[in-house]
Formats: sequence, structure tokens, C-alpha cells
Amino acid sequence: ENQLTTVEAIINSMTMQERRNPKILNASRRRRIAAGSGKTVQDVNRLMKQFQDIQKLLKQLQKTGGRGNINRLIGSSRN
Repeated sequence: ENQLTTVEAIINSMTMQERRNPKILNASRRRRIAAGSGKTVQDVNRLMKQFQDIQKLLKQLQKTGGRGNINRLIGSSRN
């Protein structure tokens, strides 16, 4: 529940443009989001890293057709 609260606070501190395109999050935007959410820049960076990892995993699943390779992809994403 605490992690969910952190994620919600960070997302609520983003502008609509930043939510739609997280690639625009430079250092000053990350500092602003951290200050607005009451979290650290490291928390913001951690969330963005998790988001990128999930996006990468979903793209790999789309390429492989999803089934059958899920266990292999999950195992490789943890490295």
C-alpha cells in the first residue's frame, strides 16, 4: 500500500504532457516532480526505471506472441 501511495503521489505531480511522454523527464522536471510529491528524486528515477522495464517486457511479449516465452522473458528481465 505504501508503494502504491508513492507511485500515485509521483504520477499526480506530473503534468499531462509528462504522463503521456515520460521521455521528456529531464533532471529539473524530475526534481520538480519529487518536490511536488514529497518524495526523493531517487524515488522518481526508480519509478521511471520500472516503467521502462515494463514497457520493454511488453514489447518483447508482442514480438514473441506472448505465450510460451513468458517464463523466459520474466527470468531474463530480472537480471
